[in-house]
Amino acid sequence: MVFCYTLDGDFMLKKIIDKRNYIILFIIIILIIWILFFNKKEIYMESFDYYGETITFKVYDDVNHKKLTDDINNIYKKYDNMDFSGELNEDEKALIEYGKILYYKTGGYIDITSGELLKKIKKGESFEFKSDIEKLDIDKRIDENISFNFDNIIGSYATNEVLYYFKQNDIKKYIVSENGDITAGEHYNSGKYSVSINKPNSDDILDVVYLENRSMATRNNTNSFESYMVNPKTSKKEGKYDSVVVIARDNLTANMLVNAIYLMDLEKGKKLIEEYPAEALWVKGDEVIKTDGFNNYIQND
Repeated sequence: MVFCYTLDGDFMLKKIIDKRNYIILFIIIILIIWILFFNKKEIYMESFDYYGETITFKVYDDVNHKKLTDDINNIYKKYDNMDFSGELNEDEKALIEYGKILYYKTGGYIDITSGELLKKIKKGESFEFKSDIEKLDIDKRIDENISFNFDNIIGSYATNEVLYYFKQNDIKKYIVSENGDITAGEHYNSGKYSVSINKPNSDDILDVVYLENRSMATRNNTNSFESYMVNPKTSKKEGKYDSVVVIARDNLTANMLVNAIYLMDLEKGKKLIEEYPAEALWVKGDEVIKTDGFNNYIQND
C-alpha cells in the first residue's frame, strides 16, 4: 500500500504539532507562575516581649504560624511574674535548681539570691552581699527574706524551653535573637547564618561569624546600667571590658559563660571557657583577645 501526502495534509499536520507545542508552552508557563507566586513558602517571623527583652524568631520550616505563636507565648508566660511565695510549682522549682547549678558552675559569679544587691547598686548605695544560695530548699517554703535576681538567666532559660519544643516538633531551620544573643539551628539552604559582631558602642563591624547549630551571647559595657554588671563576689558593679562574646553549642551555656567571664579577670575567664566546648572574645580598649578556636567561626571573605 502506498501513502501519499498532499500539501494540504502536510499543512494540517504542522498545525496539529504547532498547537500541541503551544499547549505544552502554556502549561510550562502556568507551572512557573505557580512555583514563583503560589507555591512560595511563607517564612515564620514573630517577636515576643518578655522579661524586659525582645525575642525574635525566624523559622524556615513549614509550620502553623498561629499555633507556633500561641505555643511560644504559653512557654514564656509560665516564667513571667513568678513570685516564689507559698508552695512552689514545678516550673519554679526547676528554675531555682537551675540557678543553684549556675552558682556552683561559675564559682558564685552567677547568684540568683543577689536581688537585694542589685536593688542597692541601682540606687547608688553600697551593700555587703552575702549569698543565700545554701538556704534554697525547693521542698520547703522559701524564706521570704531572700531576694531573687533571675534577670541574667530567665530569658535564656525560657528560650531554651522553646528550642526544646522545636526539637520535639521537628523544627530545625531557625534563627533566634534574644536581645542580641543569637541561637541558630540548621540553615535553610547549604550555607550558614552570618552574624556581625559590632565594635563596642558603635555600628562599625569588628568581625562577622558563621553560625549553624550554635549560640552566640554578647555583653557590652554600655552607659546604661545592666544587671549582668553586678558582681556578687565583690558586691560592686564591674566594667573590666568594653565587650565580651561567647560562642557555644547551646544558648544556656553561652549565656552562663558570657555572664560569668564578663565579671572575671581575663585569665580566670579563659580557664572557665576551657572547661566547655566554647570560644570567647574580649574587647578592652584597642585590644581584642580571642581564644584559640574563635577564628574558626569568623567569615574571612
